[in-house]
Amino acid sequence: MPASAPPHLLLELPPDVAFLPTATAAAENAAQVFGLDQSGALKLSLAVEEFFAYLCRFAGREEPLRMTLTHGGTFTRAAFRFRVGEVSLRALNFAASVCLEDESEACGQEAELGLLVASRTTDRCSLESSGSGVYLLLAEVDRQYPEAEPLRNAPVLTAPIRVTAQDHAGAADQSSSSEGLLRHAALLAAGLYPARACPSSFFRPARFAEMVASGQYHALLAQDASGRPAGLLCWRVSGPRAVVFSGPYVFDASPGRPLAEETARLLIERFLAMVARTEAVCAFSERPTADVPEGWFESLGSLTLRGGEDEPAGEQEALFRHLREDVGGAVWAHPELAPYLSRQYDLLAFSRDILPTEQEHGRRKAAHSLFATAYDRRRGLALLKPLLDGQDFAANLAAHVSALHEQEARGLNSEGQGPDILLHLDLSEPWQAAQYPALAACGFTPRLILPHAGVSDLLVCQHVPAHS
Repeated sequence: MPASAPPHLLLELPPDVAFLPTATAAAENAAQVFGLDQSGALKLSLAVEEFFAYLCRFAGREEPLRMTLTHGGTFTRAAFRFRVGEVSLRALNFAASVCLEDESEACGQEAELGLLVASRTTDRCSLESSGSGVYLLLAEVDRQYPEAEPLRNAPVLTAPIRVTAQDHAGAADQSSSSEGLLRHAALLAAGLYPARACPSSFFRPARFAEMVASGQYHALLAQDASGRPAGLLCWRVSGPRAVVFSGPYVFDASPGRPLAEETARLLIERFLAMVARTEAVCAFSERPTADVPEGWFESLGSLTLRGGEDEPAGEQEALFRHLREDVGGAVWAHPELAPYLSRQYDLLAFSRDILPTEQEHGRRKAAHSLFATAYDRRRGLALLKPLLDGQDFAANLAAHVSALHEQEARGLNSEGQGPDILLHLDLSEPWQAAQYPALAACGFTPRLILPHAGVSDLLVCQHVPAHS
């Protein structure tokens, strides 16, 4: 993790559109300083313009509007802090559309159209809660990195194998050519392993190397006696008490792959030794490779994935390992979900108090819900995360499923089918757990529990189409 806060710029402006040029100019200038090209800086400036104008108009705040511009290594982020009120953010949904035909609501819908444009222009828009009714509205624009052709011919390795840490925290453990070696290893992993087992940044190796250098990822690189990449493992923080890893990736074209098992073992040993020195309680992977040594991890279960562009359908097992004693905790569950959680926690030997969500009759909900959506075309995989509750939660969820399956009609999946759709439910949030019946009615079924992956545990639900 970064030893210090990333470079950022903080502005506090009156919630008055007269200060809009100040906000947009700051966003454009900061974005260029933080590494975006002119096109990317203009995209972020447009998002800031729409967000600032919308919040000035509808947030109804007398205190200053706080905007933070942050250098994220491979991206620049604009964040607006505001208090929850009657602000609708439905236009940020992946399945959103805005109709201007209703003249009685044309004013608000025209403003929402600006949010819709901003969400489609940037690489990511999202929302984070900072407690006590205060939220952060986020927009991120990525730096542009070239895509490279994966390498499909592994080297013939020679012993001995050595493993070095590649992130900034292990800078003294690196050689001057570490960036080039990381790029080389990423392209080998992308060419030798299924796309579903690889971070998308492997296909843009300069981006992956920059993510490691900036602390977005941590990485271990194995090299043989000649200094050639022999293996790779990378990980990142997931929630305050867990790390999620990808790999190990092992590159050995020797007959029988005699060094593959040793390379994988050395990578796993070093990985566990490093993360055990952090505050993480456990390590897990939703996409471990077949080269994970036996006996080092336990199974969380599996997902049934139909495959991406060039890979067949199959089961994807998830693995985990405790790094220190799990002292337990509490999670929320709708009565229909509680039996599943109870069974799974017993199987995994996790100590959890399962708290029932109450029937919240009379609680006033906002009109519109909000989901974060990530779609990975190469892996044929989509991930939904509920961000805001709303009266339209069930309808909005169904609209997202339909919108994602429309990718089939656009030919984005070579198998002629829509993507695999997963949904992460944060069990620390009573309102999310209370929505389980809506998830089930829409075709989602619980498949995995990811321990400590969010504020508490995350429940992974998978969409099962009616025709399956």
